[in-house]
Amino acid sequence: MTHILLANDDGADAPGLIAAYEALCELGEVTVVAPAQQQSGQAHAITLETPLRANRLRERPGYRVPGTPVDCVKLALNQLVESPPELVVSGINQGTNGGILVHYSGTVAAAKEACLQGIPAMAVSLCQYRDCDYSAAARVTRTLAERLLAQPLPRGVLLNVNVPPGPYEALAGLRWCRQSLASLDDVYERREDPRGRPYYWLGGSGPFKGEAEHDDLIAVEGGYVALTPLRVDWTDEESWRGGGSALVEPL
Repeated sequence: MTHILLANDDGADAPGLIAAYEALCELGEVTVVAPAQQQSGQAHAITLETPLRANRLRERPGYRVPGTPVDCVKLALNQLVESPPELVVSGINQGTNGGILVHYSGTVAAAKEACLQGIPAMAVSLCQYRDCDYSAAARVTRTLAERLLAQPLPRGVLLNVNVPPGPYEALAGLRWCRQSLASLDDVYERREDPRGRPYYWLGGSGPFKGEAEHDDLIAVEGGYVALTPLRVDWTDEESWRGGGSALVEPL
């Protein structure tokens, strides 16, 4: 029977994970290994200074781990599952993980860790933050998982999926995309505690919009499900093939 490992960064009880689990169960056996708490924005962080514990879930097969999304995947593949899964799915995330957000995302990092270990993987996000209905994203997750099981991406490439909000029938379709390089408008709000000491909350200003015709954010704005292949090898081929020019002159 097909075995799928399911992780996320919103936590083991997140509605998006539950929706993904129910959809993926139609394809085979699904094991959940997910963080015990919210872990958004953890990127590829791992736990080094404290031990990890895996506590069995009561509601579905799997574990909750008081660690990062990458901890969950690493521990699952090393200790918690008897044999490597055919596919690792991370999500469904609450909120977009398009554009440069892939560098901060725990959802994407969990899929990336599986990819680094040679296992086909995809990250799925619903581009909505409030009053989320995951039904359309769950159907998309099931469809794409089935296709990846039949025809995986090349080794070292993971699939990043961003689903626009709304009903399944309103989706414009699937679109093959590039990662947008649109920048974030970071805003740190300065406040003071009762003792007059400053502290800061990270927020943002303005919409996060795409810039180029084929980028993932533009696709989502147009009602398309954005499918973006991401490489785990960050080497810039053009620069590498150029030999480094003046940088590699003798010291």
